[in-house]
Amino acid sequence: NITPPAKNWIQACVAAAPGGPSHVLLTDVVAEHIPGCNMAFYRWAFEGIGGFDTEYRKAGDDVDFCWRLQQAGWVISFSPTAIVWHYRRFTLRAFLKQQDGYGEAESLLRFKHLIFFGPTGTAKWRGQIYGTPRFSWFVNRPVIYHGIFGEGFFQSIYPTPQSDVAAYLSSIEWFALTIFLFGLGIFLPALRIVPYLMLGGTLCVALSYMVRASIEPKFDTAGARLLVMFLAFAQPLVRGFSRYFTWLHFKRTPTSVIRAHEHLPERGRFVGGLSRRVFWSDQGRDRHYLLGAIFELLDEEGWRYSTDSGWNEWDIQIYGNFWWSIALQTVTEYHGGGNCLTRVRLRNRFVTTTIIFNLIALSLLIYRQLNISHVDLWFLVPYLLFLVFLWTRARLLKSRVAELVDLAAHRAGLQRVMRKSKSGESMATSQVEVPVNTVDQVSPNLPR
Repeated sequence: NITPPAKNWIQACVAAAPGGPSHVLLTDVVAEHIPGCNMAFYRWAFEGIGGFDTEYRKAGDDVDFCWRLQQAGWVISFSPTAIVWHYRRFTLRAFLKQQDGYGEAESLLRFKHLIFFGPTGTAKWRGQIYGTPRFSWFVNRPVIYHGIFGEGFFQSIYPTPQSDVAAYLSSIEWFALTIFLFGLGIFLPALRIVPYLMLGGTLCVALSYMVRASIEPKFDTAGARLLVMFLAFAQPLVRGFSRYFTWLHFKRTPTSVIRAHEHLPERGRFVGGLSRRVFWSDQGRDRHYLLGAIFELLDEEGWRYSTDSGWNEWDIQIYGNFWWSIALQTVTEYHGGGNCLTRVRLRNRFVTTTIIFNLIALSLLIYRQLNISHVDLWFLVPYLLFLVFLWTRARLLKSRVAELVDLAAHRAGLQRVMRKSKSGESMATSQVEVPVNTVDQVSPNLPR
């Protein structure tokens, strides 16, 4: 993707700034990703994976398409002679808005392709990302094979693996930690030098990009270099902020959905907790029927969730409120003759905001205790109330998901296995209100 000649120095700086579309290569001829502005596919391959996903309106449609194409077992070929003029967003506002859209697209992709993302929400690529390097002249210097005494034939340049040092130093997580340590340094003078060193590392990355950037000669001035440095500093922050904002916003299920309750048949009082459910079927209906019904309910009611990508320990992760999510696991025991016993386990999982709030609260408690001569138990009361609040929110969310699982089991034709009450009388199994075609033994289609 070649940027056309710039008309002014702003366009030249934006063209030289990081964050533009680039290809990711596994080999010289096989690509892991190619930009949407310069891609072509056979029609049978395009239709075979369902084309582009219309959910990605700002960006990310090309990334999703390439990943789905490779998951289908096909290979993306890279053609270095396929060149297009790619017009960038040639104003500063348009450029920053584009990076904001890229961050939003990364979060939306993370919902669908969780295995391709790290804990901070950035994509994990197997191949080599081609573009203007940051800091590579210092930490990623290529290696040249000279042979013994410099007498080797075909002396080649071998690039070293890409370092993540520059990405860490310029990330929004690093910048947020720097600001946190600036605030902590007000109370702890010994830490005051640390955030300055961290900020210096961030500025060094932007400075290295300024030095290595290729700007059109007629616009290559000191002011242009400084603007490129600013864009290199701001680009990962804008993109990271949008990524986290979108992830935390779309990660939560609407409150109205959580507060609603399923219309279940009248039944006796269940004995036991909310963490486990056991269902029985004598018609060969295993956990795949249950999962299919759960997916239908989640989509009908508007829940936010992710499905197992093959590397997770859960089948479905349901994103609940601002503090908790639910991990759902299923397993089926086959007892012969079409008899199936399906077990479901629900587990509460912390989300990022819960961890951050607890770390801040514990830091304040520790700092308070270190600066007083006695134990102040009254200072613990607000934190204990906060823990009670978290526990109630976790229980309400798990109770709501348990209701959804029970209704999904009814729709799938499974019957709840219930424990006996204290009086020794077994609770009767309620009848299924939703009609189920018990003749059709074909497992429902699960989302890919």
